Amino acid sequence: MCDQHLSRRDFLRLGALTVGGIALAGCRGDQVVKLTATPAPTSGAPAANTLPIPTRGAQAAPTLPPGIVADTIFVNGRVVTLDASDSVAQALAIKDGLILRTGTTDAMRALAGTNTKVIDLRGKTLTPGIIDTHNHLSALGLVGPLYIDINPPAVKTLAELQAKIAEAVAKKQKGDWVIAQGFISFEGRNPEKRDLDPVSPNHPVMLINQGGHVGTVNSYALKLANVTASTPNPKYGMFGRDAKGEPNGVLINHSAMDIFRKLWANLMTPQIWDAAVTSPQPKFAAVGVTTFCDNNARGLDRMKAYFDAGRARKMTIRGAIMNTIEYYPELAGRPEAVKQLQYEDDYMRLRGYKFLVDGAVAAMHTHEPHKGMAWDIATWDGRALNDAVKTLHALGFQCSFHVIGDAAVDLALDAIEFAQKANPRADARHRIEHAVLNTDKALKRTKDLGVIVSTQPQAIRLLGDYLRESLGEERAKRMIPTRTWLDLGVPLCLSSDSPTLPWYSPQVTLAGALARVTASNQVIAPDQALTFKEAIRAHTVTSAYALFQEQVKGSLEPGKMADVIVWTEDPYALSWQQLYQTTIELTMVGGKIVYQKT
Repeated sequence: MCDQHLSRRDFLRLGALTVGGIALAGCRGDQVVKLTATPAPTSGAPAANTLPIPTRGAQAAPTLPPGIVADTIFVNGRVVTLDASDSVAQALAIKDGLILRTGTTDAMRALAGTNTKVIDLRGKTLTPGIIDTHNHLSALGLVGPLYIDINPPAVKTLAELQAKIAEAVAKKQKGDWVIAQGFISFEGRNPEKRDLDPVSPNHPVMLINQGGHVGTVNSYALKLANVTASTPNPKYGMFGRDAKGEPNGVLINHSAMDIFRKLWANLMTPQIWDAAVTSPQPKFAAVGVTTFCDNNARGLDRMKAYFDAGRARKMTIRGAIMNTIEYYPELAGRPEAVKQLQYEDDYMRLRGYKFLVDGAVAAMHTHEPHKGMAWDIATWDGRALNDAVKTLHALGFQCSFHVIGDAAVDLALDAIEFAQKANPRADARHRIEHAVLNTDKALKRTKDLGVIVSTQPQAIRLLGDYLRESLGEERAKRMIPTRTWLDLGVPLCLSSDSPTLPWYSPQVTLAGALARVTASNQVIAPDQALTFKEAIRAHTVTSAYALFQEQVKGSLEPGKMADVIVWTEDPYALSWQQLYQTTIELTMVGGKIVYQKT
């Protein structure tokens, strides 16, 4: 697996697993590329369950015209198509970047020509590529080009943080900004200005936490922004304060963080934006992601960077982006401005618009108090949200909503219902993201309104213990109810939320859906766990549906995009611990190999 912010040891304490070697070499003509066989795991495959989601029914493959020759053929494997019948084949043929056929090895070999590349799977499992419907690829791409990496395990203590900031300060001119991303907490708390000031007396410093909704600045930065004890909290956010009311440097939610972000906006050059979009793509390809949706593309510069990358043919995996409407005044003229920048092809497309209805997990908007930083702060006024969603809904756009607490979920569902009543659309496919806490009524409304859920059960590993303490045991049991959503017939997608969560690997996401295990190895609501069959369908087929692309990707059927991955081990036969450790041998997008393990 590629480098990740948290080590495997940090995720779970397991002994090393033996993984077979890989021998994958390129070839031309009718030579055969062989994948080294790996012994099958001894654990049995999970029981099959049917996932009640919208999907294209299985169709008979059309008769091929005489003389059709495949560009690439995979043979001697376990080709899991994820079609409506969950059919499994031995082989797969690709032509012009699309799936030509699946079937037996002999039948696919019959489609080979002089220049056909034949890849011998040697029994390995091939599935559709993973579709990550909620990540922040360009934010991950800023770590390095702009942000100093303070993600664990690189930085685990306050002393290590101070050393990292001091090292960065030493390389800067006096007064230059130092920006770092990725902290979780130190000694059970957020870092404060008192931790930063000793190592940065002559430089403004801003830290962004791993979740992206909490920050910390030093005294120099507070002075630049003129934030003092008499400064009121920004609407929809908070300044942390000490016992005397003085700002302690902690910033809660984007409205507080944006006061400081605008002071270093000039650092976001076109070169930085280009690196933000292009540099993370190989990382995602290496773990089997063939399509992503950046679900929080704030501002027009970020949108331009994505569209420019598409226009310049710099996309090696497929992208969809949702522009964020952070504040109501941003709505005026935004669709028109985005359209002027817009570029679309099979590798880049605008998907819709995003609203953040609450912010940090510690400040989730709930109906009842919790023990976090704040429980009664929504980041949108209900009436303004209703109006904004109604406007975009009427223009035909898909809307997506960041919602952590149950009160935030209700605000989002209210806005969707308001828009539908004003202008009914049969297939709007609006989405709620995360949806950590839901009332029983909200769960039913989600189904009745045709709303899609994109969530991240692996968050239980990172945040489960905190949420048990913050919410209490009873509410914690309602966390991320994946089984209930499926039983109700709600379209369910799984996603990474990287780098807000520290893992961009879908193997971690899938393992989290099966395990629901906290960092202290407590299982939260085991009755909500998914089988692997359900989880991978949520990460492929339903995720394609969430992007309005179920007719062209998500399963391996004739005419669909040839976005495929080859697994080192059969993922259907792995425990969740093994699933977390397993890797990808080959990733192909549009019939082209974009990653191969060496």
